[in-house]
Amino acid sequence: MATASTSQVISKVRSNLDFWLPFHQHAPSLANARREIYAKVERFASNDGIAFFNVLAFRGVFFGSHFAQSAHYRWFESINDWTILRTELTGEANQYGGDDAYYINEGCYGRPQKDRKLTLLDTYWERRLEWNKKFNKPIKPSIRQVFKWLKDPQDDVNLFPNIGALSAILICGDLVEAGILSMPSVKEWAELIHKLKKGAMSGMEIYGLTQKKCSAEELHAAFTSLDQVLQRELRMDEKEMMGYNIIMLEHTLCKIKRLTLKLKKDVILSEI
Repeated sequence: MATASTSQVISKVRSNLDFWLPFHQHAPSLANARREIYAKVERFASNDGIAFFNVLAFRGVFFGSHFAQSAHYRWFESINDWTILRTELTGEANQYGGDDAYYINEGCYGRPQKDRKLTLLDTYWERRLEWNKKFNKPIKPSIRQVFKWLKDPQDDVNLFPNIGALSAILICGDLVEAGILSMPSVKEWAELIHKLKKGAMSGMEIYGLTQKKCSAEELHAAFTSLDQVLQRELRMDEKEMMGYNIIMLEHTLCKIKRLTLKLKKDVILSEI
C-alpha cells in the first residue's frame, strides 16, 4: 500500500491544491474567500450589492491565482478599493511577472479562459445591484433559479461575463455552504450536475456509477446512492474535517475525474 510520502495521488494533489484537492473548503483560494467574503453573511442582505461584486470577482477573475491564494486576498469595499490595493501590490505582482500573472490564472478550472481579465471587475461593479432583483424578495430563490440567472443572458445581454455554467454552479455551491442559499435536496443538486455535464458527471461514468449519456433520473439515483453510502461509512469527525456535504461530493467527483486523466485508474483506486 502506498504511504503518504510515496503516494502519486497525494503528490499530484499537493502540486496545486485549488485544482486537485477534493476537500474544496480547505483549498487556499476558497479558504480565503470563505474567510474574507462568505464570513460576512450580513453584508449579503445589504442593498449595495458589494458582497455580490466580491463573489463575481472571486469566481470570475481571481480564483486560483497567486493573489487569491495569498495573505493579501481580501474583501473590496469599492472598485477604488481594488485600485488602491493593486497599486500597493505592484512590487508583489512584478515578482510573478506582472498583474496578469499575479491576479489571473486562465487555467484555474481546466481549459484556459481567454476572457478571464482584470477589466471584468469594472463590469462586475457596474452590475452588482442585479443581486437585489433576485434576492431582495420575501422568498429566497432556489438554487435552480440562481444557477439559471447567473449563466443565461438577460434580454440578449450577458450580464455577468465569464460566468458560464461551471462558474455559476460553483457560485451556487459557495452561497449554499455560506448559508446564503438553502442546501438543495440531493435531487436538485443532481439535476444541476446533469445540466452541467462536466467533471462530476464524468467522474461517475469513469468509475461505473452511471453509463455515458445517462438520464437525469439515472444520475440522481446513482448520486443519491453514493451520498447515502458515504454518509453511512464516514465517521462524523471525518465528515466534519473534510466539510462533507453534497456540494463537496460534486467537487470530489470532478477532482477524481481530473486525477484519472493524469494518473492510471488503478493507481487512483489503490490510493484513495
